[in-house]
Amino acid sequence: MSTQKKNTYIGIRDTAKLAGVSTATVSRVINSPNMTSDAVREKVQKIIEEYNYIPNQPVQKLFSKTSNTIAVFIYDMENPFFIKLIKELNQICLNHNYILLICNTESNPDLEKKYLHFCLANRCAGIILTEGIDSDIFESCKIPIPIAFLDRKTHGKFSSVRSNNRQIMQSVVDYLYNLGHRKIAFVGCKTPMDSVLSRQKGYIEFTANKNLPLNPEYIYTQNTQLTLQAGGQALQYFLSLSSAPTAIICCNDMIALGTLNAAYSLGLKVPDDISVVGFDNVISNIHQPQITTVEQDLHTISNELFQLIISPPDEPVSKIINATFIQGASCSRI
Repeated sequence: MSTQKKNTYIGIRDTAKLAGVSTATVSRVINSPNMTSDAVREKVQKIIEEYNYIPNQPVQKLFSKTSNTIAVFIYDMENPFFIKLIKELNQICLNHNYILLICNTESNPDLEKKYLHFCLANRCAGIILTEGIDSDIFESCKIPIPIAFLDRKTHGKFSSVRSNNRQIMQSVVDYLYNLGHRKIAFVGCKTPMDSVLSRQKGYIEFTANKNLPLNPEYIYTQNTQLTLQAGGQALQYFLSLSSAPTAIICCNDMIALGTLNAAYSLGLKVPDDISVVGFDNVISNIHQPQITTVEQDLHTISNELFQLIISPPDEPVSKIINATFIQGASCSRI
């Protein structure tokens, strides 16, 4: 029985059988709980929770195996990267007569489970999981619709699409090195995100290739979110060091913008006093000086994710999309 709990979802008939009641009783527990006794309600609810019961579709939806809806799970709707991603995904879906369902989970596992149940109950064509979503529930269950991951490792169970996060850091480090920088710092994140960890690994690898000593103090990962506040905190930390860095690579543009704002508040000039690099290219054009950053090819990424949903491969695949270094005006020669 424990295998069934972990590897599948059940319908009303199996729920009734496991609870030792009729399907009508299960329906009453779900739709009219006041019409059932406490003992029966408790018994049925226990089965529902343990075996991941998915309610039946409305009759009119049963004639189609799946709907034309694709869900995307987002954990942070305030992040401009996800807003840009949603726009790309939405346009591709509309071009192919699909509807994009946006599931804002706010990093809440209960919300993620509710959205998953909703997607399965309404026979979504597939689910796109972005970084920051708890993948345990998806990896531990046998889910009958295509799943595609963005910017994360899937241990070979699901297909994924990601940028060349580690490799592109060579362009960033080379650029700063050629400007004369030798004290180069990196701002990551305490929360284990695959894309951020890959960028950090690239930073470590390619600074080492330049024979620059690895200074652990130059890696800041005390923040748990990729926010403006994290950038300000990181700058304060770096400036407190006995030998402050001359350039800071931020793992996303929001942190880079927070670093720039904090620098101005402290009377520092960018790039004269400190150089800053971001990642994602989602806000660089609306800030002066324009932020030097890395642009992810979200159009190609979105199209690949869409194709993995509507034409899932027989075996999981991992697709890597090249990112592009974008030279702005937030770095200077020293």
